[in-house]
Amino acid sequence: MGPVAAGTAIGAAALTLGRGAAGAMGNGLSFAAELLRAASGGPSTAQREVDPSAAPQQALKLQIDAMQQRIQQQLAAAGIQLTQPVDLVGNGQGGIAVAGPHPQQAAIEEVLGSDILLERDFNNLAIDYDDFVESHGAGDLPPSLIVTLPKTP
Repeated sequence: MGPVAAGTAIGAAALTLGRGAAGAMGNGLSFAAELLRAASGGPSTAQREVDPSAAPQQALKLQIDAMQQRIQQQLAAAGIQLTQPVDLVGNGQGGIAVAGPHPQQAAIEEVLGSDILLERDFNNLAIDYDDFVESHGAGDLPPSLIVTLPKTP
């Protein structure tokens, strides 16, 4: 491939990547999420028809799902196998708390409390969630953020 053809191909790739990033940012998705979608062969946000009224709730759901996966990985890395599902909420002091009684409550809260970045991100997500509920209404959502982890298989 000659230098002109290579430059054209690189330029086209950069333009496509830029459009995907702009579409992702416009819909509240992270650039990394958009790259993962493109790498997996799925259509980018810019390429799909999205119901504009559902986009903010879908973006929030993606963030909650990502947080759920991140917490599950943190617990698994600490060797905690959930014997039953658990609901997690903010504790009002910047940490993550188990909502209600759970046989592994102390262990779960200890592991999650040892990751300052996870707690920060959880609280930022809780703020985003509250902002969403305030501006769009709760609808069928709980009034505040609850991240539910299923029993470990």
